[in-house]
Parts: sequence; C-alpha cells; structure tokens
Amino acid sequence: MATQDGAPTPHEAQEMLRQLAGDEEAVRYPPIPAWFFAVQAGAVAALHLIRLLPSSDAGRTAQLVAILAIALAAGGLGSRYWLNRDGVGWVSMKLTDMVPFLAAILGSFAVCWAVAEATGARWVWIVGAVFSAAVVFVTGARYRRTYGDGR
Repeated sequence: MATQDGAPTPHEAQEMLRQLAGDEEAVRYPPIPAWFFAVQAGAVAALHLIRLLPSSDAGRTAQLVAILAIALAAGGLGSRYWLNRDGVGWVSMKLTDMVPFLAAILGSFAVCWAVAEATGARWVWIVGAVFSAAVVFVTGARYRRTYGDGR
C-alpha cells in the first residue's frame, strides 16, 4: 500500500486508518457470550443481597468473606473473557463508555445503603439487587447486539 516514494496515497492512508480503528474496536470490545452477563448480573445482585445476612460479628465476617469471594470471581471472569483474553494482552477500555453503567450500579448501592440506614428497611437491598441485575442484563444485551455474542 505504498507508492514508489514510500508514502501511501491519501486513499491508502484512509483505508489503513479505517482498518486500524476496526482492529482497535475488535480488541477493545470483543464478542462476549450471554452467560457471561448472566453470571455478572448474579454477582452484582448477590453483592446487594449479602447486606441481608445477619449483622452480628460473625455475620459481618461472613459478609466480608462473601463480598471478597464474589468480587474475586467476577473480576476473574472479567479478566478472562474481556480484559485479558486469549490473543489479547490487557484491553484499554474507554472510561466514558463505562461511566453510565458504573454510575447506575454504584448509585444503586448508595441509594440502598442510604434508605436502609435512614429507615431500617432492609428489603430495599432486594430492590437494589433486581435493579442492578437488570442494568447488567440490559447492558449485556446492548453490548452483544453491537459487538457480537461470542459464540
């Protein structure tokens, strides 16, 4: 794709840039199977529901152990199937693409915590779990529609 003097023509340069952008997109947003989002939705819901465990000293320890186990499992799956999958070494994600998702999930935790603390209504964690799982499912469906389903 180079002329005799070594420089590509404007058309060739545009084509190279288009190909590079496509390659970057394929690496940044790989096709991901539906089960990945189902497992992650379950993990996010479980992180909410853990707050329903007894709040005794033993219950707090159980909560921390469960939170750590779920976070490690979800992080491991994310690393394996998105960030550091076969043939790709650590994807660089766009933070702006993730802000709405993270705001919804973290906002759910914050609202649930505030309502539960202010009113003592622990059931709000169930609502937060359903909401957060739905956010993951909807995000997953949109992602798979745009980037593929990874089958």
